[in-house]
Amino acid sequence: MKQSGVVIEKKGDIAYLNMQRHSACGSCGACGMGSEKSSMKIEAINKIDANIGDFVEVDIETVDFMKAAFIIYTIPLVSLLIGVILSNKLLSTLNYSGNIEVISFIVGIVFMAGAFFIVKLNEKRLRNSKKYMPVITSIIK
Repeated sequence: MKQSGVVIEKKGDIAYLNMQRHSACGSCGACGMGSEKSSMKIEAINKIDANIGDFVEVDIETVDFMKAAFIIYTIPLVSLLIGVILSNKLLSTLNYSGNIEVISFIVGIVFMAGAFFIVKLNEKRLRNSKKYMPVITSIIK
C-alpha cells in the first residue's frame, strides 16, 4: 500500500511525515483523525535519508498491514466471543438461575478489555520491531 507525504522531522533513521488522509480511509476513525482532520503525522523508516521538506512515497507491506489490523481488531472481537460463549456454557452447566445472558455479556466485555490491555502492553515491543512501520521508498520530485 503506497502513500505520499512530506517529511516534517527527522530523528536518526526515523522520519515523521505529514500525510493527507487517503480517500479509502472514509471516516472509520481507526487512526484517531476523525472526519474533521484531513492530515495526520506518522512515523516511517527513512532508508533513503530523505530530508525535512522532501515529498516522499511511503510503503507498508500489505501482509504486515493486514497482520496489524488483525491484532488490533480481530483478537479483541474473538476474545469477546470466547468470553460470552464460555461463561454461557459454564453458567448453564452449573444450573445458574440468574440472568445468564447479561452475565455472559459482562464476562465477554471483560475478556475483550483484557485483550485490548494485552495488545497495549505489547505495543511498544511491536513498534520497536519496526515490522509494521511504513518505509520511505523514494523522494518524489
